[in-house]
Amino acid sequence: MMDTDEGCWRMVDDSAAFALLQRFAETLVRRYDLDEVLSDLAGELKRVLDVAGAGVMLADENNDLRFVSSSDEVLTRLEDLQIELGEGPCLRAYRTAAPVIATDLHDDERFPNFGPRAVESGMVAVFSYPLQYEEQVFGALNLYRREPGTLDEQQQDLGAAFSDISTLYLMHGSDDERREQVNRQLQGALDSRVIIEQAKGFVAASCGLAISDAFEVIRRYARGNGRKLREVASQIVQGHLEVDELPLPSRQ
Repeated sequence: MMDTDEGCWRMVDDSAAFALLQRFAETLVRRYDLDEVLSDLAGELKRVLDVAGAGVMLADENNDLRFVSSSDEVLTRLEDLQIELGEGPCLRAYRTAAPVIATDLHDDERFPNFGPRAVESGMVAVFSYPLQYEEQVFGALNLYRREPGTLDEQQQDLGAAFSDISTLYLMHGSDDERREQVNRQLQGALDSRVIIEQAKGFVAASCGLAISDAFEVIRRYARGNGRKLREVASQIVQGHLEVDELPLPSRQ
């Protein structure tokens, strides 16, 4: 339900939020793939926080921000658009190392080029949280909504908490290994995105699905078979995994 007086949503599922926090915290003490974690995170945040979408952007080895994961294709385009324009809440959070709250992109003077384009795509408000450890910023976590207004206090607190958890994934390891590990993990996540995007496009074209539905089919297959998302995507692209073997919607 929307609180019209305050212009914010109050629909966080407390039990789901706790379960998600617990699941990601438990993953930290086991071996994990960063690209798998970030791909899961965007989709889960959209569901648990009841926002229109979520996305993650990371800086590459040249300190250029790049899209890594999002909950749907509209957000993928908006994340890439910020890079293209050199403007947007995510870039600002990354550059300033501070949260950026954009409650109405119709008339936000900070984003004169990105704001109208985001509104055209149906996203009117954005909340960006830097992924930061001490003085180093690795990227940003972004939450979107379709109506102007702010997130409620619980949503904002959880958004900040999950940005901290994402940073912990990046920083996992000893001090001596940190820089090498971070660079390796970041590059691995960025490289995986290319393979996953190719697989999504192939499945979508082959089966007449929307890109977001194609991604869900791939992810469901990976989870159901205990496989890594990147591995499944690679096999699809290389022709080693047939589309007929995937759990297509018509078979549900």
